[in-house]
Amino acid sequence: MKKMITCLLFLAAVFLLSGFTGAIGQEASAEKIFRSISPEEAVRMLQQREDIIFLDIRTAKERSRGYIPGSQLAAFNDVAMGRLQLPENKPILLVCAVGGRSYFAGQILAKKGHREVYNLSAVSYTHLTLPTKRIV
Repeated sequence: MKKMITCLLFLAAVFLLSGFTGAIGQEASAEKIFRSISPEEAVRMLQQREDIIFLDIRTAKERSRGYIPGSQLAAFNDVAMGRLQLPENKPILLVCAVGGRSYFAGQILAKKGHREVYNLSAVSYTHLTLPTKRIV
């Protein structure tokens, strides 16, 4: 846990020092979108769009307690270090336990040129309005 907090603080410092100006709910340009969305908006998006890449930015241990069907596990560190090869022309929806890691991952992907990135904000898996599955 201490390691994860240190990593998040490091990434926040990197963004501040690099002059990153993206913000939730604002488009970086006419072609780029990075914003947080509600669980209800995520459900609509997943139902209406088949081209979405849906990534779960949690650990395997966290995911074992429950996950949203259709999501794929992707380690935060893999996103942060650029080890995931994701198409820039497809929308990406990110989720984590409470929205922090997915928000930072979204900033990283948007900065690397992904045109449409969404952060599923403030998800609590105990009160989630999206359908979830438990791994048994």
